[in-house]
Amino acid sequence: MANEKFKNGGADLLGDMARVGGNIESGMTNAKMAVNGPGIWCDLARSGGNVNALAIGGTPVLTGTNGVAYAGFTATATGGKTPYVYSLVGTWPTGISVNSGTGAVSGTPTQTGSFANLSVRVTDNLTATAQLANFTLVIS
Repeated sequence: MANEKFKNGGADLLGDMARVGGNIESGMTNAKMAVNGPGIWCDLARSGGNVNALAIGGTPVLTGTNGVAYAGFTATATGGKTPYVYSLVGTWPTGISVNSGTGAVSGTPTQTGSFANLSVRVTDNLTATAQLANFTLVIS
């Protein structure tokens, strides 16, 4: 949030109301505003919580065929602070990867098997993370 200066122009601040707007970014747990000046009755305002917490969504495709392009899916982040970086979690089949900038999971698997405890994680610019629920991918 940009620094804002308020002037009362000689008016009684107790009778006036000033509003400061903005979003608290993911990872920020307290926002503080110091109010200084003659006759000011309040010197600190505090707001707690992560208003725009980082979250991730997406629906994984759970099956594929060895040597055939994986149908793929895209994990999508919301909240937090951009830019986002996406990464794979777990041991994925060789040939499948994630685009670290877009969250698109794609490729052509070159091995068969059941690959459990897979996920996609996103990290925002403040190092907050979010991760899809674990799933199993079966490549036949």
